[in-house]
Amino acid sequence: MLKVTDILKATNGKLINGNKELMITNYKIDSREVNNGDFFIPLSGEKTDGHKYLDMVIDKGCCGFFVAKDKIDALNIKEYLIKNKNLIIIEVEDTLIALHSIGEYNRDIHISIPIVAVTGSVGKTSTREIISSVLSQEKKVMTTEKNMNGNIGLPLMTLKLQDQDVGVFEAGVDFVGEMDILTKILKPEIAVITNIGTSHIGKFGSKDIIYQEKTKIANGLVGRKILLLNKDDEYLKNYKNDNVNIEFYSINDAKNIKMNNDYIEFDTYIYNKLEHLKINDIGEHNVLNSLIAIKIGQLYNISSKNIIKGIDKYRNFSRRMEKIKIKDFTIIDDTYNASPSSTESGLKTLSNLNYKRKIAVLADILELGEYSKKIHEDLGECFRGLNIDVLIAYGDAMKYLVNNARKYVSKVFYFKDEKEVIEKIESIIQKDDIIYFKGSNAMNVNKIIEYLKEDFMN
Repeated sequence: MLKVTDILKATNGKLINGNKELMITNYKIDSREVNNGDFFIPLSGEKTDGHKYLDMVIDKGCCGFFVAKDKIDALNIKEYLIKNKNLIIIEVEDTLIALHSIGEYNRDIHISIPIVAVTGSVGKTSTREIISSVLSQEKKVMTTEKNMNGNIGLPLMTLKLQDQDVGVFEAGVDFVGEMDILTKILKPEIAVITNIGTSHIGKFGSKDIIYQEKTKIANGLVGRKILLLNKDDEYLKNYKNDNVNIEFYSINDAKNIKMNNDYIEFDTYIYNKLEHLKINDIGEHNVLNSLIAIKIGQLYNISSKNIIKGIDKYRNFSRRMEKIKIKDFTIIDDTYNASPSSTESGLKTLSNLNYKRKIAVLADILELGEYSKKIHEDLGECFRGLNIDVLIAYGDAMKYLVNNARKYVSKVFYFKDEKEVIEKIESIIQKDDIIYFKGSNAMNVNKIIEYLKEDFMN
């Protein structure tokens, strides 16, 4: 929490109206989410400008807001003060930079709270959550909420730092240079890079650039300066940096991995003693995520008993390898989003499950730019050696995947839209089948699942 005087100091802002000693407890950037007492930060984007909604947030009871210097002449400040004479109105050069500044300011006030930062092309959220589950067995943990991991969401999260023992933050980047912004604000003492993949490669241009951007997180490390890297990743295994303490983890650190339909078991060393662990989720990637959490648990002196307990208590978010029983068949909803590596991982998980028939429903992976055709073609080759009975695909890019997948899957169907997919599923579904769904958010794969739930449960 910051006083108005702190906000003025952090932003070099000008107080137009309000009490300098007022304490601000909550901040919002979405006018629809503003509640009584919130401080509103109007951001300017491609589609809209938050300054247009100042009347709305005042009516909702906001305590105040930033105003960009170049917008102030177009606003009716007198009218706002008639509605609420106590409004905190602070003029700043740029509202987004002001958000970054107050997020960094509050982080600096609470610099004694150690922070673990998680980045990578895929697996950030599940890794973040399993680390938090382990640490929370003995510590008061603050964790990134939802997908607030970029240069807007992350400073909003650092503004919540107050009296926690440790923070576990997710750091996601959408453009070159964003990691510099995030690390300047966050100042983690431990950073994890899960992998270097092709997610958003259309925005970055190449995996080399993605690698360069992700590894910038090392530049912001403070204190112990520990960087945990995936030794199984072709890029990360060769990373060197004399300014940080690098530790590697690998799937080979786990022994006796056993995949079941609803959970995974494996053995690994904790404090030099071989222990047996259970993850109440599916997918080999969760073993790797658990190994990261075990390392971090040891770095914060969490007992073996509570590391094991934290992993056992971990539950993934909805739409991330979420199993749903519908009548007499099962769905895996993995539709939160899609990348090439997460799609391949999900298909491998499907292949390892023990069901009558295994059906994959795939839609386009977006934001791949000029690499889209090649990446989808390569994904078609990943069906080689997999035990998948039926493939149903739709979307413009999926035709490239389907062309190669036909060599390895006996029944393959390709459609242009969701309606045809639903009709095909309804015509072929059998008792004890399992259906895996995956595709980018904009492809609306989750709507197919919602339709099937309604259709088969009524």
